[in-house]
Amino acid sequence: MSFGMRVLGAGVGATALVVVPSAQAQPADPAPSALTLTIAQGESLDTAASQRTVLLVCAPTVLGTHPDAASACDELSAAGGDFEQLHGHPMRFCPMIYDPVTVAADGVWNGNPVSYRHTYPNKCGAENRSVHVFDF
Repeated sequence: MSFGMRVLGAGVGATALVVVPSAQAQPADPAPSALTLTIAQGESLDTAASQRTVLLVCAPTVLGTHPDAASACDELSAAGGDFEQLHGHPMRFCPMIYDPVTVAADGVWNGNPVSYRHTYPNKCGAENRSVHVFDF
């Protein structure tokens, strides 16, 4: 075999190595985040009269029956999906009237199950928990 054929063969082999596509990781779809949010008048969901229930979907796309879904999703995202970390209106004063309101959230956040319940002394107290999430 001549020197030219050996160089040509080496060049073709090197080219073949270069054009072989490498396997690349595809970006994963975002884990689902979809919640049913409820506001009920009373001390527990078992005995309370449901006032309103909405659907809030934050991933893969923002949608649902929540009147301000995008802001509610942003607020929950900032709290890491933890309802106890929602900040709401911390300096707002509420009347000292006992008229209990229970809020609830059930569903998934970033693919993890969520079941949250909290009873507040009145609607004002419940509204202080979040600016957007329970504003419906």
